[in-house]
Amino acid sequence: MSSFNFSCLPRHLLLLICLVSSGHWTRPVTASLTGDSWCGTLMCVKATVNDTLVTYELKSLNQLGWMSIGFGGHMSDTPLVIMWPNANGSITLSHRQATGHVQPTPVASPPRTARISQHTNLTSQASPTLAFDIPKNNDTLQQLIWAFGVTRPPPDSDSTLEQHQDAGPFTLDLTKVLDDSGNSNAGDNGDDPATAAAPTSAIIATTTSSLPTFTPPPPQSPAQPSSSDPENKVHKSEHDSLLLAHGALSFLGFAVLLPASVLAARWGRTRTDRWLKIHWFINVVLSVPVCVVGWVLGPLSVSRRGRKHVVNEHQILGVVVFALYMLQLLLGTLIIQRRAKPSTPHPPRNIVHVVLGLSILILCFVETKTGITRDPQFSSDTVKILTALWAAWTIIIPSSYLIGLKDLRRQRDQERLGWHTPAPPIPLGLLASPVGSTPFTSRRGESASGTAASRRETSDEDDGTHDMFSRRRDSSSDPEATEMREVVRDRAIPISASTVISPSAASTSLIPQSVTFRTDMW
Repeated sequence: MSSFNFSCLPRHLLLLICLVSSGHWTRPVTASLTGDSWCGTLMCVKATVNDTLVTYELKSLNQLGWMSIGFGGHMSDTPLVIMWPNANGSITLSHRQATGHVQPTPVASPPRTARISQHTNLTSQASPTLAFDIPKNNDTLQQLIWAFGVTRPPPDSDSTLEQHQDAGPFTLDLTKVLDDSGNSNAGDNGDDPATAAAPTSAIIATTTSSLPTFTPPPPQSPAQPSSSDPENKVHKSEHDSLLLAHGALSFLGFAVLLPASVLAARWGRTRTDRWLKIHWFINVVLSVPVCVVGWVLGPLSVSRRGRKHVVNEHQILGVVVFALYMLQLLLGTLIIQRRAKPSTPHPPRNIVHVVLGLSILILCFVETKTGITRDPQFSSDTVKILTALWAAWTIIIPSSYLIGLKDLRRQRDQERLGWHTPAPPIPLGLLASPVGSTPFTSRRGESASGTAASRRETSDEDDGTHDMFSRRRDSSSDPEATEMREVVRDRAIPISASTVISPSAASTSLIPQSVTFRTDMW
């Protein structure tokens, strides 16, 4: 076998081959970065794991006041890292902790000390990014909470924070492998991320800073008054009152009155002829003022604090529930005004009305739960009590409705007997009589006035519900002259001497007889 003679190659080419070969086998293998990311409606969080540190990047998706994450599943006793930019280009990082759904207080010695990371980027006005580095612990699957505020605090790290616009829990899995193109290591430029300095234009202010220098805060802008200002405290008190009124009225309207109207329709339609009036009275007379005022107080309280509207699930779901409620009222009015044919016991619009009402009821319970957990005025114990009461209420109302479904058989039997439709009208040919003729009486010994009263033309009237309680009204001037359908009816048919009745017309199918309905279904 012939072998290749490398001696014929130029010396510099041989040297190049050796360098490339040695570099291919001795090049160090770079480990893949791990971490995870999460995005909400107001902010995104990305975590990148380094050797001994974890870099958290908080990216704003809305008007930025301050951003925060906490290392725990709930707000109580959870270490918080809060960051916000200042008007002079500096960034403030503050370690805090809260005992519940209250204002978090600064912590001098947190379990882990965070430092502002060089990944902070304020050049993008639309989506600024605030980042910090914190020592890594053994928690690879992290239960975290986040909060976002739209009001910028003063530069002091001990400043009072305005209430967050939105908050909630999320989870990060730090064992996931990140794409190198989307996540850059903090040490790629050769600097240790633990000692990497922030941009020179930023003045770092933290509760744990050991720097002896002090940077005076910039003058307070009139557009951002301090939280300790008495006027600002008055506005906050008004906001709290509006928020409490919003919660109380909304609960009364959407979680009490609306379920009561649904139960009145379910339980009353086979028991009383006044169920429709009760259903309408609760929905229109009682619920509309309470629900409208309670719902309007929500956007009003948000506007009083200068915050964005419809940015979290509670606000979005509130708009959806209110819109569906208005649609339900219009549909119910249409059902009453435009009555369906008597031969249709369950028109499609009536079925849609029932399904839409039950859907609104479910959404109201969910909306109530989101309102309880988001009210910052409630302590953790109060939230637990209200949550327990909410759970009991969500069991009582659906159970009452499901028990009322046992009347479906009675309702079906009533519809089968025709109690949901008006009685058939009398043929016009049998009601016609020549002028001047003297009709006979149908009852022996009945007076002329009694006969005239019994011959009054009658007509059945449907109130739009198509049930057994549709009333029967005569042509007299008395609007209350009505009789229930299950009562025996006698009609005297005026027939003159010259009227000829064929055998077919004289059959029982054309001449109404005394009608008696079964009452054993009650």
